[in-house]
Amino acid sequence: MSQETEVHIIIDRLLREADWAIEDKAQVSTEEATADGRADYLLKDSRTPPLAVLEAKRFSIDPYSVEGQARAYAESLPVHFVILSNRHDHYF
Repeated sequence: MSQETEVHIIIDRLLREADWAIEDKAQVSTEEATADGRADYLLKDSRTPPLAVLEAKRFSIDPYSVEGQARAYAESLPVHFVILSNRHDHYF
């Protein structure tokens, strides 16, 4: 199993613990296409535009190092919030 897969498993668990129904594509979609690539997660509220892009990175990568990439994803969707995570470190 790759490190990135392990990170996604952990982030899925953390989202469930925060009461996100990750199986419900109206709340959470994965690998969401953007103008600049694919966002790992898109957190949504059915009553509003998407809420946040969540970009997941391997344990060994500082998630803040991809802030520009995640910001570009957010701007193209458009989304107002970005979350960066490698499981150990989280930035909002």
